[in-house]
This record gives sequence, C-alpha cells and structure tokens, in this order.
Amino acid sequence: MKSFLISISFLFAVAFANAQNSNTAFCDSKSKLIKGIETGLIEIKLPEAVTNSEVEKYAEYYKNAFVVSFNEKTHIANIKMIENNSSNRRVILRFLGANQVHNITVEGSSFLMNDFYETFLK
Repeated sequence: MKSFLISISFLFAVAFANAQNSNTAFCDSKSKLIKGIETGLIEIKLPEAVTNSEVEKYAEYYKNAFVVSFNEKTHIANIKMIENNSSNRRVILRFLGANQVHNITVEGSSFLMNDFYETFLK
C-alpha cells in the first residue's frame, strides 16, 4: 500500500511538472532579449506542444503589429515588429496567450505575462 501511494504521488508530481513546462515560453538570455526589443526582432522559444499551424493561425490576427516566423524543429518564434513601440509589443502577450503560454522564463527567472511586459517589453 505504501509503494502504491508513493507511485501515485510521483505520477502527480511528474504530471504537474510537465503541465508547468507546457505553458512556459523561454528567452535564452536577457541581453539578447533586450537587444531584440531595441531592434524590433524578438526571439522567443515556444512550448513543445505548440504547432506551426497554431502559430500561423494566431499570428494572422496580429499582422498589423508584427510578423512571426516559426521554426517547428527548434520551436523558436522570431517576432518582427511592424512598428516597434510599447503598445505593439503588448500585443505579443495576446499572441503568446493564444498559444497557451502563461509565463516566460528569462535566464532561469520565470515571469507571469504582465510582469514580463512590465520588465522587458514596456
């Protein structure tokens, strides 16, 4: 009975950890992110569950603010701003939300969507 409870607890822990990762996008380095924001070309690694067709479908809604190119093998989305300003960068949050992203990790620090905007995109 004890091993059964341990097994169930382990399964819940693994499922919870996977659920957290499936809703997290990643930016490799803070300096690269800041440079991307300055130049209007932002690189974000989307969760593994995101597909090319989903990215294309959701990016279509925001084509007045930015254009997205997505590498399905690496899951990296390159977001090229049409007009690089804070209100258009805020629209990136809607795009990420449509792709089921709830938080973004930058150099190991996790940010909720609004915190990510306030810290980096504003």
